[in-house]
Amino acid sequence: MQRIRRLVTPKLGSDIALCSRMFLIGARNHVAKCSPNADLLKSESVSKVLPFSENRHGNTFGKLISETGTILEHDEGLNSLMSPFRNPDGSFIHGSTAQEARLDPETLKAKTDQNIIALPPLIARAISQNILAAVSPAKLRQRAAEVFINVEKEQIQKAPALSLDVDAHIAALFLQNYLHAYRVLSELKKRVDGFNPQSILDIGYGPATGMIALNEVMGDDFSPAEKDVYVVGRANREMKKRAKILLSRQICEIPETEESNVSEEAAEKEESNSSKSADVADASDFIGPVNTSKIQIRTKLRDSLASTKRYDLIIVNQSLLTREYNFPRDVDVNLEMILGLLLPGGHLVLIERGNTLGFEVIARARQVMLRPESHKGERGRIPRPYIRGSSIKPQKLRHEDQIITDQHIKYEEELLAQLDAEELEEIQQMDENSRQEQIEQWEKRGEFEKLDALRALMNEEDSGEEISEFEAEINREHGEVSEEDLRFEFEDDPDFEVLPVDAQETEPQAELPQDAVDYHLSVVAPCPHHGECPLQLGDPKFYKISNHKHRFSFCSFDQVVERPKYTMELKKGKLLASAWNKRAHDGFGFDKVSKGSLKDLEGSGRHNSGNTESGNFSYLIMKRELNDVETIRGIENLRKHHYENDTSGDLPRVIEYPVKIKNNVKLRMCAPSGHVEIWQVPKSMGKQTYHDARKVQQGDLWALGKKSVVVKNKFSAEKLDNLKRLAATNNKAIRKEKRKKMMKKKTGALLDDFEDPLVVYDEIATGLEQTKKYRSQGKRANFDVDPREYEGK
Repeated sequence: MQRIRRLVTPKLGSDIALCSRMFLIGARNHVAKCSPNADLLKSESVSKVLPFSENRHGNTFGKLISETGTILEHDEGLNSLMSPFRNPDGSFIHGSTAQEARLDPETLKAKTDQNIIALPPLIARAISQNILAAVSPAKLRQRAAEVFINVEKEQIQKAPALSLDVDAHIAALFLQNYLHAYRVLSELKKRVDGFNPQSILDIGYGPATGMIALNEVMGDDFSPAEKDVYVVGRANREMKKRAKILLSRQICEIPETEESNVSEEAAEKEESNSSKSADVADASDFIGPVNTSKIQIRTKLRDSLASTKRYDLIIVNQSLLTREYNFPRDVDVNLEMILGLLLPGGHLVLIERGNTLGFEVIARARQVMLRPESHKGERGRIPRPYIRGSSIKPQKLRHEDQIITDQHIKYEEELLAQLDAEELEEIQQMDENSRQEQIEQWEKRGEFEKLDALRALMNEEDSGEEISEFEAEINREHGEVSEEDLRFEFEDDPDFEVLPVDAQETEPQAELPQDAVDYHLSVVAPCPHHGECPLQLGDPKFYKISNHKHRFSFCSFDQVVERPKYTMELKKGKLLASAWNKRAHDGFGFDKVSKGSLKDLEGSGRHNSGNTESGNFSYLIMKRELNDVETIRGIENLRKHHYENDTSGDLPRVIEYPVKIKNNVKLRMCAPSGHVEIWQVPKSMGKQTYHDARKVQQGDLWALGKKSVVVKNKFSAEKLDNLKRLAATNNKAIRKEKRKKMMKKKTGALLDDFEDPLVVYDEIATGLEQTKKYRSQGKRANFDVDPREYEGK
């Protein structure tokens, strides 16, 4: 038996052992069932502990916890196994989902909304049935494809001119633009306590995309005092019509009606209104164009920006830059105009596409508003002065401050006081008529300070007070008035306190210094600092350098959105379902794709059966601080003692998805220090911290610290100069000028220099016949004569 066991393989031996063990167990069960003492054996097997903790040599291992078995009822088992992340009533201890309940409260507070965003069904239905249904599907797909190509090529949007362009713009870009605005405004509402703006301005190329997203974020009860939308573009009439259709599908856009008295007529009106609303509900299935002249909404669609109005919230959706070659001039000019419309305490939201150009536009706007190069070494997020928007310009007073010093001003004040004293002495020595004439002249000229000084001087000379005849007669009859007679009854109360007359005078209101700036801005999101952006290069053309060895990273975030039905209908067929060839002359390259591949692309419009898509965006949320005296003094005090400012309250932001490795998580952060840092969060920091680090996503803030950090270097000035040289050499215009300089201009030629045209044509034909393409096409055409052997016979 031992010899046979040695011959079998380990796997076969284990199988034989397993089979023999199963055979013994089955035999034992069969004996127990057949024996008359089966119940006795069963009871003995329950009471006796099985030797599961013994090996084949009889040695025990492990430890037996309990020999008695217990039976749990259904209700008892649920109560005893209650999750530590739920309350006794079954609700979550915090958060709205089981995943959020397992997070630390600080982590949950720092997270952004990463849920899948869906376009409201009524708006999606209006786009499908009332906007796109009136357009030919083939023309719409062709124009939408051109919109996609232009956006990918130029990286910015353009104002649509024709009605078909407007429909293609809505079909192609509205969903992504709505997604970006909804995500950014949701974070603004979360970061600002009591966020409820009363005057809003939305600027963009689309159909009031920012206003539609804001209405969805704030809810159906959102009713501010003023809502304005400015659609960028000269021919924006068609886009404003579409905006009116979409805004009318939101409850908060229904205008208020005048309140009527409770009467039978009012009841009848309510019944008629209810019937009309039912008719409107039935009319929601209407397909075709809508007469927008009869639609009434709260939002006012403007043709231009009002220079006299001011707003609590301004949303700028991908409209700071019109052409790439106008960078950064367009950004500076448009931003200055927009900031002039922002009220103190208001917020400015800038949204751009998540590409290199969009990031540089946001970075340039941030640089213009914060001017980090002028505040080097300043820690924390202290509000920065925006001098262009301030009513006080310190630069105009700087030259005068250098000429006139405090000593000069003090000397002039002393000199004027001495002259006034001499003038008062002269008036005091005048007779009564001359003195009265001088007083009248001072009253005409408004010199009341001199009048007060003269009266005070005259009162000091009078040693006693003269009493009138009436007052003397009263004193003779009733006696003189004492201090005790002048006291009130409630003055004897110990709780009553009598203050002197000087203490009752109100203190003069504090005034700002002469050179104080009354316009300050600070970042709400996403930057955790006010220093220079560590990823900003300063020019979008640097990202297009082909022969550069580094790949530049930029700050952008992504969000997932559920695709409505009209987007799936749009992307059916080969035009919008295939991978385009950017180098093709038409931008598509269908001539190089086989017919079978094109046919396979025609489907339901859902790539890989997906019902969602993601979009990248860059954004910036700014806040204008209040311009009262107390707030401005507090800001100046913080700036004066900036070395005492603690940045521990500023949380870093995750700018890339975390790298999860064994027992460790690497987080790429934009830190409060102003650098890009790699934070290490290992498992040794604790179970909760490690769990939250693995659940963090791009765009979240991180509040649970780190074990170690690696600081990434900023782009140095030398490397930036090299980039500028490379960008200059790669410029097509510069290369063309260099080729012109290398070429020698020919001013004349002799007659002998020209050759016979027949000889030239023969050389060209000979060169053509030697090409591989000519020979291969000749073989396909089945030529009778080989071109290489043909001699013209």
